[in-house]
Amino acid sequence: MLERRVQDIVNDLGRALMKDVLELADTASAEVTIDGVRWGYRRVQSGTYETTFGEVVQPRSTYQRAGRGRVSIPMELRLGIVEGRYTPLVARIANRSLASMPTGEAEQLLQEIGVCRLSRSTLHRLPQALLAKVDPRLDEIDAHIRASDSIPAQARSVQVALDGVMVPMEGEDAKPRGRKTDKASAPRHETKYGVHGQTGGEGEGDQADDVDDGADATSAPAQDTQGLVWREAGVGTISFWDQEGDLLKTIYLGEMPAYRKEPLAARLQTEFAAVMSERPDLRVVLASDGAPTQWDLLRTLADRVLGDGPRVELLDYFHCASRLGTAADAIWGKGQEEAIVNGEHWKTVLRERERGATLVLKSLEHQRSIADEAGNKDTTATVDRSYKYIAKHKKAGRLNYAAAKKDHLPIGTGVTEAAAKTLVAVRMKRSGARYETHGGHTIITLRAALLSQRFDAFSSELEAMYSARIAA
Repeated sequence: MLERRVQDIVNDLGRALMKDVLELADTASAEVTIDGVRWGYRRVQSGTYETTFGEVVQPRSTYQRAGRGRVSIPMELRLGIVEGRYTPLVARIANRSLASMPTGEAEQLLQEIGVCRLSRSTLHRLPQALLAKVDPRLDEIDAHIRASDSIPAQARSVQVALDGVMVPMEGEDAKPRGRKTDKASAPRHETKYGVHGQTGGEGEGDQADDVDDGADATSAPAQDTQGLVWREAGVGTISFWDQEGDLLKTIYLGEMPAYRKEPLAARLQTEFAAVMSERPDLRVVLASDGAPTQWDLLRTLADRVLGDGPRVELLDYFHCASRLGTAADAIWGKGQEEAIVNGEHWKTVLRERERGATLVLKSLEHQRSIADEAGNKDTTATVDRSYKYIAKHKKAGRLNYAAAKKDHLPIGTGVTEAAAKTLVAVRMKRSGARYETHGGHTIITLRAALLSQRFDAFSSELEAMYSARIAA
């Protein structure tokens, strides 16, 4: 194809120009200072560099301190060469590719485009190496990114929400291809990169939100998750809404499975504190489904950030409405017109009436009594579960939907539910996919930066880690 030939010519020219760039960034001085420390000239060695135009082999000067120890290459530090081989743009493309699609698909796409033709193994390995280097400094990097990010001026309220999503695992707690194991192994990335990542289980049952007796199903010890092939990752969102109740912007956070989602809650608290420091005028809405752990975490972080300051707690309206639909189906028959009409009536009353939750509970109590008198145990049990679920959250003050709508506050967690899908499920729940903790953490972190429109800032922070001030 003609365009392929033209692209090859352009790539040849690009490699030639990149050789000039590399040569200009080099130095042959007897001594250099790297971030203020003196290094002595050692010798010239050839290095291979991956550019968007292809591989370039270039001789460059190497330096050493006091004639021994590790070697530094000023040319690489001036240009921010990543992991001793990749230009910053190549690293950025690899990160974005891994965040967006499986490595096999990314390899084929880059081959089709004709530039930055990275192999599948490179697309898998390079972002993980980058994130392993970032991990110990992630809090510092996040702080830099927040400083350059802005809260919409027209924002009038902020919703802080948590959710969980199951991911397929292997590595520490499961053998390859998702086979169970009774003995956990050390995290593989710690052995390879020499850093500590996220470990520990999240406890089972946090996905279920119909805990009627108030028990926290996630309080099981962390080691109970050993051998589980599917475990629950966490997602958090901080979303900004205007005075008409329209969504303006969302900050996405995600973490691989961890005990009670504590690492995610800590990061969410830091983000939330930064928001309230900048905009203390925002009305605060805490939102989640019915999982007790998530409400405990939200209340704790709100207390730490706001003290006794005002906040609104709202159970996701659609989770609550689904319970009413279940009760109506049990009473009048699934799919029956009477079940549909009464179910929709309950939902409308719950959402629109000032005392909607009280009115709905009275109606449910009446229907439960009728079913009990008729000896219909299954119907009685189903209605009773819905009644207890709604009553528990009403007692906690989380069902004031009419007041929230009047104030143009969000009554649902659609943003967070979507985050569970777009941040984790769409990318990671592919046929046959399994993830170690660090591999999954790499994908979620990069993908969260993309969705939060922070990818450029995050990439710049990564590139700065491979740069230094050089003076001959």
